[in-house]
Amino acid sequence: MARQPSADGRVGLVRARFSRRDRARGASVTALPRRADVVVIGGGIVGVCAALALRERGLSVTLCEKGRVAGEQSSRNWGWVRTQGRDPRELPLMLAALRDWERLAQQVDCDIGFRRAGATYLCETEAQLAQRAAWMPHARAFGLPTRMLSAAETDALLGRDDRRFKGAQHTATDAMAEPSLAVPALARLAAAQGAQIVETCAVRTLDRVAGRV
Repeated sequence: MARQPSADGRVGLVRARFSRRDRARGASVTALPRRADVVVIGGGIVGVCAALALRERGLSVTLCEKGRVAGEQSSRNWGWVRTQGRDPRELPLMLAALRDWERLAQQVDCDIGFRRAGATYLCETEAQLAQRAAWMPHARAFGLPTRMLSAAETDALLGRDDRRFKGAQHTATDAMAEPSLAVPALARLAAAQGAQIVETCAVRTLDRVAGRV
């Protein structure tokens, strides 16, 4: 249950205030609902995607973000959605993530920069090449199109001819998105599906009554 601030300051959720521009975006609300099946704390990529997934499953969701959606690390990372070089235990999750990003990129209201442009690890030494080659059995086990490139193939890929690199590892199906566009767009999608997203709403404590939050 979402609560308004109490007189003694023992507050679970601090009520948010918004500008006209915030309201116009349609992704944020100014008042907390009395109840929600799930309260998500944090409006980064994980929190926003959790809220969206929960709404897709029919649960009522309130997301509380102490600042702005994607206002911190989720708008400053490189945006990779890659399989290449991963611990093999992560590969099933990353393959599912690539499928989800493909689907979500078609559902949001703007271009979020999602591109399957591939990932390339450049190798300047034979030791680096050997290290990358040692990962290839994992790629084959999961049916990934990962390739080891020769020096000439690497130069051709880069559009140069200086033979600085001994070779490279390349996975054409890996992707990236633009974080500063993707996370707000996914938040708007979650809001359009009924999620309540409250910015400048810091969660300071969790109050429990009879074992319930």
